[in-house]
Amino acid sequence: MTSAPRGTWIELLEVSCSEVSITCVDIIIDQAGSESPLLPSVLSVEPALPWYSLFTGLPEAGAEELSPLLVRVDLAQPLQRQWLAGLMQALDGRSQLLVLTSLWSFQSLAEHLSYCLEVCNGGYLGLLRYYDPRVFPLLFSHVLEPQQQQPWLRPAVFWSWLDRDGLLKRLLGTGDTTRPSEAFTPTELSDSQLDTLSCASDAAVAMVSLADALPSEWSAEQHFQACYAAMLDATQTGLLLDPQREAHTLTRLRKACVAPSSEDRK
Repeated sequence: MTSAPRGTWIELLEVSCSEVSITCVDIIIDQAGSESPLLPSVLSVEPALPWYSLFTGLPEAGAEELSPLLVRVDLAQPLQRQWLAGLMQALDGRSQLLVLTSLWSFQSLAEHLSYCLEVCNGGYLGLLRYYDPRVFPLLFSHVLEPQQQQPWLRPAVFWSWLDRDGLLKRLLGTGDTTRPSEAFTPTELSDSQLDTLSCASDAAVAMVSLADALPSEWSAEQHFQACYAAMLDATQTGLLLDPQREAHTLTRLRKACVAPSSEDRK
């Protein structure tokens, strides 16, 4: 399946921004997916781009070369727009960019999204890689309860990303105009929610190990969704060991490949 042209993404972002009378987009760059840090590229732009390491204030703050960077880009500024287009082209569809538009001040948004990195389970804090575009949509479709989604929905007019096929995806936020006054509390994830989330990494591994069993006519996103559904089912069935889970996924894939279509059954 052909990826969407990078120019199209920017153009659609501009159209969406114009609908709410703003020109700026905020992008979260996952530096961990690159061979070299991307902060120097951010710092090279004139006039300077507002930026913030989302690891600020966290134990991981020292890992600046791996930290997710929040950068505000004014699409009405030709040099800033050109830089974003160049970044999109350089990343070549790799899952390292998550975009949102917000009516909050940059500092308020940056601090809030940094707080959102921390989640709690059984009294222990951990980091949630919500800024990974491969993980982000699963939080809203499978993992988080509606009330738990609010920390990500409140500051955003919309979120935007490319899926595994390079197709544009969008999630509407609530577009609150100001940051909530109450103190931020890390999201509490249950064991079940963590299991659901971990199925994503299991599915990614299965896409590689079971590549020969995946239908060639399916797209990358279809491959993932099939493997993810199988891993979710394996968890619900009580299959916990990796060989069991992979065998279960393979069985599901084989059934999917031989299942007659609705037209065939007529």
